[in-house]
Amino acid sequence: MLAEKENFSELDTIFSSPDYKKMVIQMEIQAEITNIAKQPLDLFEKASSQMISNLFNKNKKAEARLSKLNSQLSKRLCRNKKSKDIPTEKYEVLFRKMVNCKSKCYLSKEYLKALFEMKVVYLFKTVEIAMKSLIHTAYPKIDPRNFYKWENMLSYFNSIGIKIASFEGYKEVNDLRKVNNNIKHGEMINDEVKKIKEFANENQFTHQNIEIFYKHIKPKIQKFVKLLGEAIIKDLYVFDDSRIDEISKDFKSRMDDKALQQLATKLTERYDYIKWE
Repeated sequence: MLAEKENFSELDTIFSSPDYKKMVIQMEIQAEITNIAKQPLDLFEKASSQMISNLFNKNKKAEARLSKLNSQLSKRLCRNKKSKDIPTEKYEVLFRKMVNCKSKCYLSKEYLKALFEMKVVYLFKTVEIAMKSLIHTAYPKIDPRNFYKWENMLSYFNSIGIKIASFEGYKEVNDLRKVNNNIKHGEMINDEVKKIKEFANENQFTHQNIEIFYKHIKPKIQKFVKLLGEAIIKDLYVFDDSRIDEISKDFKSRMDDKALQQLATKLTERYDYIKWE
């Protein structure tokens, strides 16, 4: 019993120590950053998949029906031309059926385009949410609402040494941003978006060109967010000799000798306080 009490006493001492508390906080923050960075970005895609599938099927059936009606019309016109018969009400019925099929084809394609546009808009929105959530978690003194412009977010990460433009997937994220803005502000594809290969020879968005673009960029987008989470954890907690040397050079370039000495003293005092607290 005495040995068990001594063991519990040692554990209490460890668990109540500042170093242990700091370690627990760091582990919690790292876990939250990792969790944010690996959140799925395709929830709307999953939610809309059945609807999209149904629309594709409706469009396929309508196009097949329209093709059959066109064939029937051609045969009748050919027969009438030879026999010189006057078109009857059967033609009117046929034309009405064709108009109905054309309407179904048009509407299904427009609905498909709208859904694929929404997939693009949703994907970029989730990237923004993930990035702002990472900033809020890792750097709580920074207000994520300041990053209503993409350039502001890019500038912030650059200022803390996280060069997101060099990450795998950044080009795809930036292309996603451009397409997202174009979709929200106009029907015609703008010159900037035409530089993206999927839209190079296009004037308008269709469900086909948006789908090709979306499938191409999606895997890279998730990879980018994951790399950003890893880079933030490294920025917060990884201090190797190279980074410490960079920090010391940075302070040396901006502080005079007196300020440097005060900083060194404060750091030593703080370290001794944590060590012996």
